[in-house]
Amino acid sequence: MKNILTIAGFDPTGGAGITIDLNVFQNNGIHGLAIPTCTVVQGPFGVSKIYPTPYDTFSYMLKELKDIKIDTIKIGVLYDEQYIERILDFIDDKRKDVSIVLDPVLQSKNQIELLKQKGILKLKESLMPYVTVITPNIYEAEVLTGINIKDVRNMEKVALSLNAMGAKSVVVKGGHIQGKPVDLLFDGKETATYTRERIYKDIHGTGCVFSSLLASHICAGYSIKEAFFEAEYQLDELLKQSYRITSDGYYYMSLGKTQFKSAQRWEVINTLKKAAEIIYKLNPFELVPQVQMNIGYAIKGASNEEDVAAFPGRISVYKKKIFIKGEPCFGASSHVARLILGMMKKFPHLRSCANIRYSEKTIEKARQLNMNIIFFDRKLEPEDIKIIEGQSLNFLLNEIISRIDSSPDIVYDIGDIGKEPMIRLFGKDPIEVVKKMEMILT
Repeated sequence: MKNILTIAGFDPTGGAGITIDLNVFQNNGIHGLAIPTCTVVQGPFGVSKIYPTPYDTFSYMLKELKDIKIDTIKIGVLYDEQYIERILDFIDDKRKDVSIVLDPVLQSKNQIELLKQKGILKLKESLMPYVTVITPNIYEAEVLTGINIKDVRNMEKVALSLNAMGAKSVVVKGGHIQGKPVDLLFDGKETATYTRERIYKDIHGTGCVFSSLLASHICAGYSIKEAFFEAEYQLDELLKQSYRITSDGYYYMSLGKTQFKSAQRWEVINTLKKAAEIIYKLNPFELVPQVQMNIGYAIKGASNEEDVAAFPGRISVYKKKIFIKGEPCFGASSHVARLILGMMKKFPHLRSCANIRYSEKTIEKARQLNMNIIFFDRKLEPEDIKIIEGQSLNFLLNEIISRIDSSPDIVYDIGDIGKEPMIRLFGKDPIEVVKKMEMILT
């Protein structure tokens, strides 16, 4: 197991500093070690105070790592020059060949100073020659070099200047220049750029996340250029999936959340495929309604129809044989997705649903099996609801959820003008839903 040490500030809200660094390292399969230079008291609206870690405590924590092999060091908030001096002693102690990623954090989003002027000078004169990659944003790059940055050509000049100061490679993050955000890499030999679409959100910890992603890939053995592009690709996904922890304020990112969602999506598709195999063997053709059948499955915490997978061509019958059209995919059935999402609001474990043909015999068999059965009379729907496409289903779900306390196995109606009677089978996953079909048929 490889180890990365992060030396940076502590963010109690988990969006920046050593807390987000550890999130990134662990979700890239690397063990993370963390030593805080300071506690940065902050929340979704910015930094309010900074409390430096007592110097003796900081020094002792570094000393305790003497027997641990460290493969990469990621450095963020340094606070002042004495912490830099202690880090230099730590590096000099048999760690001169360790890759070091420096994110030279100088101030917070709300312009609170995070590195004092003497610290900036110490960073430039003493720490820079040890750095494998430095990752300043536009403001930081201008402060460190004195070069005014307006475009990519200025970014190239800055990269060359920082390289001349000792940094082997430089990434200048161009999120604050006009037009599309451009990040520029100079690896000591040539430049490369990465351009993304601008995201109009105020996202917390982007610099910390990028530098820790970069450190993770360098630690894994990637070349600087490969690590740069891989970090950019991962950051793109994290930016898209950023979220708030309050009703307003900064957005946050979590690689754990993103990885979890990816794993969930794989699990959902794989389980639907297994359910399809069981359906073919069971061949419940008599349960397929005129509008055809579908079965859906949502990821945990699903919030929209794209978080629910189903079969795009539905499930039909041909010569008394079940026929499933297409491989399961996300966003394939708005109808089934809305059923599941609506039910998950009250019963989040009910992540799967199938619509099956209505018959009194099926309902009676379900009662004999002690299933929890809920009836809904579609004739009670208000006329103004009936005429709006998609609103009937929402009304149905809201009405049902408001009057039940235990999770249902079946929700059914006996139809209305232009509406086929329908049974909806709910379960924790498609395998359970199909087993309920089998129980009804036997």
